[in-house]
Amino acid sequence: MPTYSYFDLFADALTRWPSMGMNRAPVVSIEQPSTKQVQQAYAFVHDQYHLWRTSIPGYLGNQCMEVTTRLYGLLNSRDIKADIVIGSVSTEQYRFFNCDVPYLRELAKELVDETVPIDLHAWITLGGDSVIDFTLPSKLARNHGAPQNLMNEGFCADATGMAKHMGLYYEPMLVGSQYLALVNSADPHEILLRLIGR
Repeated sequence: MPTYSYFDLFADALTRWPSMGMNRAPVVSIEQPSTKQVQQAYAFVHDQYHLWRTSIPGYLGNQCMEVTTRLYGLLNSRDIKADIVIGSVSTEQYRFFNCDVPYLRELAKELVDETVPIDLHAWITLGGDSVIDFTLPSKLARNHGAPQNLMNEGFCADATGMAKHMGLYYEPMLVGSQYLALVNSADPHEILLRLIGR
């Protein structure tokens, strides 16, 4: 990826929600959160591991929609503005998820069939190029030769830094929790409303 710019991709991803049939705008923006905000959100997620990890199988690498749904509810219920990003992740040699915008748009139009695998990745952002991802590390450890201690860890970093220092290129294509309600049976926002008692 010689001309990689997460911010350019993210700016476009923030505008796509109406074309996907969504009526809820993203709750985050292109504005970069402070490092302290991102670290506090990550610490909160890590401290509450026992809450959101309950009833999810041991391997998180293929559970990105379930994990991000739970983290979206958990963070927003504590007034930490977070949203879900849909897209792909690549290295110079390998693309982990073979999705693009037309594929995501087509998925949004189809009836939900949870027996059919969906080839996309979802992660949490607080805006800007912040990434909180508790599923890709275990995928990398199990299937791509990364250290085994990543099996139960999460990434919390800026996407620009991960591209530069780790060779991982996050490719945002869409921002908004409502997308998961269109392609999955659970709506992250409805779960959030239950958490806050509405």
